[in-house]
Amino acid sequence: MSWKLLTFAMTLLPLSVQAMEMPREGTDSFTNAFITTVMSTIQQGSHSLTVYEINGVARNDAGGPMFNMFGQRCVGTTDGSGGSYSDSGTCTYTDKDGDHIFMPYRSQVEQGAYRGTYEVAGGTGKFTGITGSGELFSNRPPIKADDKWPRHVMSNKVTWKLP
Repeated sequence: MSWKLLTFAMTLLPLSVQAMEMPREGTDSFTNAFITTVMSTIQQGSHSLTVYEINGVARNDAGGPMFNMFGQRCVGTTDGSGGSYSDSGTCTYTDKDGDHIFMPYRSQVEQGAYRGTYEVAGGTGKFTGITGSGELFSNRPPIKADDKWPRHVMSNKVTWKLP
């Protein structure tokens, strides 16, 4: 009888581990790998304005539950001239359950370094009411491919809190 009880308890162990409650707040470092999928530029002399969409994947650097294997989609604009420009837009991060986190951003690119800030501005499902802020950084040049669409790798650090 005790052997059957132990076997039954062992089959439930993975379910109890999966049912662990997600933390209510934290600071996470994660890496985005993404590709520009839509890009349109208007050039006026040395000044340009580009509208773009990017799609990728976020991976938590420590393997934690937040921003780990989340889909990433961002829409934004780039405004600049002479090798430096400002960038702004918004990203939606989607987890495996289809719940979203919304994160508007602003950044500057100067001398090849990309630095910016995020606002954690809400979400859906288990992320409803999430708030916070963060930073993004990359000093890597875009990754080349035969289709000419740029690929990027971006480092992020976000502090967040659920209600």
